[in-house]
Amino acid sequence: MLKSTCQSGVALSLLALVFSGCDAPSTAPADVDEADTRLDSASYWSDHIVKDPSDPSRYVDRAAWHLRSGRVAEGLQDLDLALEADSTHAPAWSAKADALYLTQAFEPCIAHLDQCLDIAPDHIPCLLRRAEMHIHLRQYEDAFDKLNAVLRLQALNREAYWMKGMIYRDQGNMDNAKSSFQTAVEVDPNFFDGYIALGLTYAAAGDTLAFGFFETAIELNPNSVEAKYNLAYSLQEFKPTSRAYLNKARQEYRAIVELDPNNAAASFNQGYIHLEYLQNYDSAVHHFSMAIEALPYYHQAFFNRGLANESLGRNDEAELDYREALSIKPDYTAAALALERVLDQ
Repeated sequence: MLKSTCQSGVALSLLALVFSGCDAPSTAPADVDEADTRLDSASYWSDHIVKDPSDPSRYVDRAAWHLRSGRVAEGLQDLDLALEADSTHAPAWSAKADALYLTQAFEPCIAHLDQCLDIAPDHIPCLLRRAEMHIHLRQYEDAFDKLNAVLRLQALNREAYWMKGMIYRDQGNMDNAKSSFQTAVEVDPNFFDGYIALGLTYAAAGDTLAFGFFETAIELNPNSVEAKYNLAYSLQEFKPTSRAYLNKARQEYRAIVELDPNNAAASFNQGYIHLEYLQNYDSAVHHFSMAIEALPYYHQAFFNRGLANESLGRNDEAELDYREALSIKPDYTAAALALERVLDQ
């Protein structure tokens, strides 16, 4: 069965949905409404800079526009211009570090964050992002130093509490992790990532409170595949197994597939529920086939579809599935044993 990346207990650096991280800056000039169509006009942004070419924030604004549209090279050029206009402009250093992160230039990203903090030691965005990079590198003491500096400057900073919770969770200190995540959502009751983190922490302990946190995250973002998947997976994995929980999990997986028809994991897990818990093998074959359609090299889906076909007495189809799983992953021991079994029959 495919596990949620966040729930598998791996290092923070592999938590693909955890950090907002070095994202592109998203602020627009104060005199422009976000809905204004001029925001997507190159001429507008050129005029915006011409008004005061010595103002570094104007280059940062245009860089943000480029980065939001995926034009990283152009964004970096504007951030260089911002630093030429004022080498002490901390937001430009922070934004450039963000852009470098997007290109996976991690060492330059860290160097720019350090430069930012040399210039402006109290610049909260740089402190937070530098703490994040320390966490990626498991430099937890340094990360705590940066996060505590943020909280001295801004006692109600949700990200700082949330990152502390991530460190505690990675260290296995679940009580402190829960406390930090709880503080983050108390500081900001609309903090989506805080509820996800709380849900994952309680789910890891087999606590049904996890379901409520994921449901709150869904209320905040009804189209969030992440929240729905984590809720469905925690329902599916709860022990002892509950038919009501399994039905609710299937409902959430169906909702995910409606939002994202190519979500192979949601289809796979539906198949797993039918195979492992409900013994509804025809439905299992259907959902594993959907997973394979979405992800043709999904060797686990071929293997599990083989198990469902074998349970239906369709040994020829099962043999083909096991062979396909082995062609994708030649060292797949379970598939090799299953293939031997059906051939013996």
